[in-house]
Amino acid sequence: MADEHEAVVVTGLSMASSASRGGGGSTMDQVKKRTDKAAAEREKVVKERLERVKAGMEAEQRKRKAEDKAAAEAAKKAKQATVPASLDDLYGGLPPADPKKDEVMAMRLKEKENWRSHRFPTLPPEDPTKVIFLDVDGVLRPLTAGGFRAMMVDGEWALRAETADFISSSLLAVRHIVEQTGALIVLSSEWRRDQPMREGVDNILAEYEMRPCVTWTPTDLQRDMGTDNPFRAFTERRAREISQWVGGNPQVKQWVVIDDINMADADGERKPGTLLMAPRIVQTHRKIGLTLEQAKAAVRILRGEKLPPQILAIQPHMELTG
Repeated sequence: MADEHEAVVVTGLSMASSASRGGGGSTMDQVKKRTDKAAAEREKVVKERLERVKAGMEAEQRKRKAEDKAAAEAAKKAKQATVPASLDDLYGGLPPADPKKDEVMAMRLKEKENWRSHRFPTLPPEDPTKVIFLDVDGVLRPLTAGGFRAMMVDGEWALRAETADFISSSLLAVRHIVEQTGALIVLSSEWRRDQPMREGVDNILAEYEMRPCVTWTPTDLQRDMGTDNPFRAFTERRAREISQWVGGNPQVKQWVVIDDINMADADGERKPGTLLMAPRIVQTHRKIGLTLEQAKAAVRILRGEKLPPQILAIQPHMELTG
């Protein structure tokens, strides 16, 4: 009996042990499942957070690009809406051209075409000892608003010279001076301040088989604002510009200033180094331009003759604002 009882006890313990091992395996599986589920949830949270951050960064980039584009478009519109103030330097503030003069303009264009159909005499060799300081407005063209066109190119304003209203008889008068003296032309006009305008002058000279301007007077001198008369300050500065150029070119022995401005006005209050203008000026009428008679006087000056000041008794009024 004792042996049977021990067998029963041993068998019970074995079954209990087997049951215990079976229950432990189930618990481990549950723990593993909970651990895997928690890890998956954490990975999901991290992934969602990264996606939110990425979406926020992309939205900020889109916003910044939109703002930059809007700013660029606003700047472009501002450029298109406003012509640069530098355009006003060419006798800004003058009255606009009179539309009633279209017929006169057509006659001048026809006259110009007629002159082009004739062969010009051959020019003499250049004489570097003689110089013509040439103005444009009031000399080669009537002094009115215009002379240039502003065009928008790649978002920037660009100048284009307009020479349709240049006076053929005045250009021929300039050619007469060159034919008789071989003098060089130095541009002293406000047209010298912009390359397209200088090229416009050279092109119109070429149409009359003249050589281009050899150079232009200085553009870095300032007006003397100590005077209450802006016109006189403008005249005085132009006299200094011409004088500085002559001073820097000692080979020049004779020179003449062809201008619609009475440059002799600058002689009253000359600054040191400024040359006398009265003996050198040939003043033109602002609406008529250079005439052949005035060109003949310029030739005499370039040949060294002493003439009375070639100044007009009456000149149409003009105000300078730039």
